[in-house]
Amino acid sequence: MGLAIALGMGAGCAPASPDHATWTDQAKQSLSDAVSDVSTVSLVLRLQQRGDLAQNYQQVVALDSEETLGLTAQKFGSMQPPVGDDAEYSKVTTALSDASDLLVDIRIAVVRENSAQYPDLLRKLTKTRSHLLSLQKRLR
Repeated sequence: MGLAIALGMGAGCAPASPDHATWTDQAKQSLSDAVSDVSTVSLVLRLQQRGDLAQNYQQVVALDSEETLGLTAQKFGSMQPPVGDDAEYSKVTTALSDASDLLVDIRIAVVRENSAQYPDLLRKLTKTRSHLLSLQKRLR
């Protein structure tokens, strides 16, 4: 009986294995959420460059967006991709991870008040947003 319980407990810990349609919907939603976080931080940097945003508010938004995107990437990355979706899984998880890393860099620059980095970070945000949207559109 102990073996049956151990096997049952082990099976309960296995990652969810959704079908292709469910997995694709979750991938699209995760990418959409990432686009939202990237867009929010982009807006904050542009407003800060114009002097239209308080520094402490900018820090809060940068941190919140970083944390939210990190959770999105973690949640999606823990999903078991269906057979045949490994290449797409790799593309999506890499894009989410790269976007998350960029938001970490932005949070560091914002907290340090290093506004000289903002133009380059804004270019990277624009490129990242375009890449996330492109991946989202290609998923079928």
